[in-house]
Amino acid sequence: MQVLKDDVKNSIRQAALSEFKKHGYLKASMRHIADAAGITPGNIYRYFESKDDLFDALIHPIYEQFNTYILEIKDEVESTLCKEASDHLNILRKVDATIIRLFKESSIELTILLNLSEGSRFEPVKQELITLVYQILEKVLPNEQPTTQMFAATLIEGVSLILRDHEDSDTIKMLVDELLYLYSAGISEKIKLLSLA
Repeated sequence: MQVLKDDVKNSIRQAALSEFKKHGYLKASMRHIADAAGITPGNIYRYFESKDDLFDALIHPIYEQFNTYILEIKDEVESTLCKEASDHLNILRKVDATIIRLFKESSIELTILLNLSEGSRFEPVKQELITLVYQILEKVLPNEQPTTQMFAATLIEGVSLILRDHEDSDTIKMLVDELLYLYSAGISEKIKLLSLA
């Protein structure tokens, strides 16, 4: 009997991942999830109290991993005496590597977390990541607040779009690396221009 319950719960989870990836948290339907799982809508509530509870069960583990990695990077930024722009760019590469590692472990969940969590308690995660990248860039480009805010926001939005539009981890790594390379080149050029001024 327990095996059947586990099978039903796993069916609900798989159907929910598909629904949340297709429609996002706000527009996802518990009825569609139940239909895709092959159960009645009322039966789904025997396993999960609400859509929020189901979303949390799916996304919270990747959020915890994401948060742990990001806090480690943030601690490194705050404790490292980065003197060269390349030091900060190496930390940005760690952010890149973290996103790629999480994508390999939980691609659908990470895509949902960064792109489709509007209306859930996870909605601020993307802004938290933008803030972290801003804090890194702020040390590289002091007194350039609008520029660093723009760099941080567009870099994370670019990564989010790559995750949204691609499912192959090798393609994602190549595109994120290319995006980071272009940003690094742009930041390095900006630093040169500021040093000449």
